[in-house]
Amino acid sequence: MSLDERQRAWDRWVAGRLGHRIQVEERRLARRELRRLFGQVVVQVGGTAGFPLIADSLAPVRFQVVFGGELPSNPHCPVVMAEDCLLPFPTDSIDILVLHHTLDLSVHPHQVIREAERVLRPGGRLLVFGFNPNSSWGIRRMLTSRFDSLIPWRLRFMRRHQVEDWCRLLNLVPELARHAVYSLPVVRKSIRKALKGLEHRVARKEWPIGAIYCIRAKKEQNAYIPGKPSPLARFAGVPSRLKPAVRSRPTLHVVQSSDASQSD
Repeated sequence: MSLDERQRAWDRWVAGRLGHRIQVEERRLARRELRRLFGQVVVQVGGTAGFPLIADSLAPVRFQVVFGGELPSNPHCPVVMAEDCLLPFPTDSIDILVLHHTLDLSVHPHQVIREAERVLRPGGRLLVFGFNPNSSWGIRRMLTSRFDSLIPWRLRFMRRHQVEDWCRLLNLVPELARHAVYSLPVVRKSIRKALKGLEHRVARKEWPIGAIYCIRAKKEQNAYIPGKPSPLARFAGVPSRLKPAVRSRPTLHVVQSSDASQSD
């Protein structure tokens, strides 16, 4: 299955109850972290274009990279179509990069981490969201049959410590990890209601058995020049209403919407 087909399957699953539950909790985690991070440029790779995690970021320049699927007519930020391990951004140009289940979806997750390290500025932060195999959702994935739908049970559930080890090898130093979604992967309200009290007690302790995790890592490099502007800072004045960009090569191309061009 191609990356575009996986993106479409992801968008369909997110529209359901389980997918929406995951998205809401991840939005909460992202808001908590992004409010503490500062920079000019924030980019999200993966996820659904109509529900970006970076919508709560304070950064003036925001982009979201998707791999296909249906794009909204009025996105929250400029949307770029690209490959997961071939990002159309200059080297050392991004202050905050969010990988939204990109490693779970990718055929080459290690190359995705390499590309993330390339585009991040020295001192920049990487946020990685992924499914936790050491959870009830991981157990559900182990019981997957060939008749199950692709998303999410056919995805790669990568261990958090494995992702952190990859980051360390690429000069990305893990700073912290958070977990969320302690409910069972079921949609029946009666079951969820019966276990709600237990779920809340475990969630308060934030045990590492949540269905999802968020890793924050910092790119270390001695050549960092404080105050040097990002090559993408020139997009700070670009209106947020943009036409979906065509599938791009490694050269960023932003197209303004017809409404925005007529207003100038």
